[in-house]
Amino acid sequence: MQLWLEQIEKARERSEGIDLRSLADYARDKTPRELSTPKQLDDRRSFLRESLGDDEKSAVAYERIISGSEIQDVNYLARGARAAKAVSRILIRDTAGRLVAYGTGFLIAPNVLITNNHVLPSIESCRRSEAQFEFELDIDGAALNPTTYSLQAQELFFTSKDLDFTVVAVASSSTVGDGQLEHYGFLPLVGATGKASDGEWLTIIQHPNGDRKQVCVRENKLLKRTDDVLWYSTDTLGGSSGSPVFSNDWYVVALHHSGVPDERDGRTQTISGRDYDPAKDGEQDIKWIANEGIRVSRIVETLHAALPAHSLLQPVFGATPENSRLMLPSVDLLQSTATHAAGSLPLPGPLIQQTPTRKTTMNDMQSGGRRTLTVTLGIESDGSVSVLRSGPAARESQSVFEEAARAKAKKPAPAIDVPFNAKYDDRKGFEAGFLAPGKPEMSVHLPLLGKALAKETVELVDGPAGENVLNYHGYSLVMHKARRLALYSAANVDFSGRFELARPADVWRQDPRIPASAQLTNFYYENNQFDRGHLTRREDMEYGATRLAALTTAADTCHWSNCTPQHSKFNQNKELWQGIERHIFEDAIKLDKFRAQVITGPILEESDPVWDKYPKIQYPVRFWKVVAAITASGKLFATAYILDQSGVIEEFGIEAAREIPFDAYKTFQVQINEVERLTGLSFTGGPVRRVFSLSTVDPLAKKPVRKPTRVRAQESALVDVPDGWLPLDSLESMVLPDLE
Repeated sequence: MQLWLEQIEKARERSEGIDLRSLADYARDKTPRELSTPKQLDDRRSFLRESLGDDEKSAVAYERIISGSEIQDVNYLARGARAAKAVSRILIRDTAGRLVAYGTGFLIAPNVLITNNHVLPSIESCRRSEAQFEFELDIDGAALNPTTYSLQAQELFFTSKDLDFTVVAVASSSTVGDGQLEHYGFLPLVGATGKASDGEWLTIIQHPNGDRKQVCVRENKLLKRTDDVLWYSTDTLGGSSGSPVFSNDWYVVALHHSGVPDERDGRTQTISGRDYDPAKDGEQDIKWIANEGIRVSRIVETLHAALPAHSLLQPVFGATPENSRLMLPSVDLLQSTATHAAGSLPLPGPLIQQTPTRKTTMNDMQSGGRRTLTVTLGIESDGSVSVLRSGPAARESQSVFEEAARAKAKKPAPAIDVPFNAKYDDRKGFEAGFLAPGKPEMSVHLPLLGKALAKETVELVDGPAGENVLNYHGYSLVMHKARRLALYSAANVDFSGRFELARPADVWRQDPRIPASAQLTNFYYENNQFDRGHLTRREDMEYGATRLAALTTAADTCHWSNCTPQHSKFNQNKELWQGIERHIFEDAIKLDKFRAQVITGPILEESDPVWDKYPKIQYPVRFWKVVAAITASGKLFATAYILDQSGVIEEFGIEAAREIPFDAYKTFQVQINEVERLTGLSFTGGPVRRVFSLSTVDPLAKKPVRKPTRVRAQESALVDVPDGWLPLDSLESMVLPDLE
């Protein structure tokens, strides 16, 4: 059972016998004076007196609170802005560094963060996870670039499964740039009771669903309490776990950790009115009737009993109502040290002084602030432009590519209809012996699927039982049943019979050989930021004995089965990704004698984000490619690559990502066995009876990969490069065998 489901079950058990829905309805129009016990009211009066240090002020504040007045001093907003500084988004990563979920946390002392046990349950879970501050909008509504800090569980780690909280140390300096954690201050945990009484309004600051920081300030009422928890009616979503729950005077009263679900006949209900299904529903689908937070007094008591002398926790143990009211003066009320996300700068105005988005480097000063980068652009017939190459090789062949691009742009679209056989009986598909006909030792086979993965594939409607391979002109693929995307698309690519073809309009087709319900069609690409991303590229298939044959082969790539949703910015900026074959083709081996086999696909992960606007789909953020070829001396080799947009999506969101440059550092060369690990596929070559793993002919497997020593601030995805992944900053960075 997932850890958050265990906490929901505990919340259900704690609330058993209490009708929280009726209590919420009853409390809606009641004041704290009517809902609180005499003991709660006495504690509240005492806390205010100690906090304010003035009997007259505390008496006025007390009367206003217990009467249910919503009037606040105007500094309520500034104090809230100060409190929000200490709240962070938690990036939960597995041991391989892959993002698996989000949570919320907040600083409770210098270098000490608290969140839920079900967010960070162990030291191992902290090893690659991170705390990200200022993932939010500024006062002008412009998106800020967040600052990320690593966790240091070796310095401090304590967790309680019963109370569902974890405290862990945080690094003082950010992992990228020169951010300092002290800028965000902290939210003291005051162990004294009396911070809030039943019926008071509460506020919660959170990262719901991992989104930018948000605040829910009204319709949040404290309903009831036990020794361990508070129940309240604040709106929260998945990802809000670990958020601070505040009283009206901005003391933390609870650590949000779970909701109490709505039930019907003993079964949890979803927001759509049906029974909850843990196999397909998530935390965000549950209908809540109340929320539950762990009381601060119990957290402080537990920490003091377990680690009374720990130096990092002394500010927690020393917090009192008086010394914690204003928190740390180092926290600037409204200013931010973060830069703005690209394309999200506030509008200039006469009273607003803009902050530079990039710091001047030593190289900038030495070159007079100028930077030179040579690139080769591809200009399509429709006027679109893409970067084909960068670096030294681009300068050498720039004029050649420009001339070819101009020639191609002048060609009109073909004035003929491309032939199409709707019976599909002429599709030969991927040929294992394509690289060297008659030499089985040079064969490359379709990827092998394990038994579990094979059960998740789409079988052909009229094919034999278990048949799942769809054959097209020059390529084959296998579809994933639940995701409605190809597990892989494997193509034969021949540069010996290529034609310079003007690209006719794409005609996208459903494949009648599999159910229509197993295919994402154009309906899923309209009115959103997704492009129709080819797996087997049309450009790779522009070859054949005649121009008509080349057009037919290329047009066959426009099947929805060969298409994967890719964010438009991502799909249009894959210069390195698209240049991998081109680099091998044009720089490494003679153009008229080269063949390759290119197998590509998405990395389908449970943590893939969901496009939550109708139609709802889960889209991949990482893609892989395996390229096999033969050197001029007759040796088979294969290389593998991963293209990753997860860092940008994770940091800026799918909506904002359209304005973020998908730089070259999102492309990696990896060992073939790493792609096998991520996908569950196996890549083999050789004679059918004596197959061998393509990893044995992978040149990267023979060369140790060193992590980059320098990373620009905006290239945050490089900070946590997994071991063995080689970041490609240019095509010349690729590790290839001696191709002569």
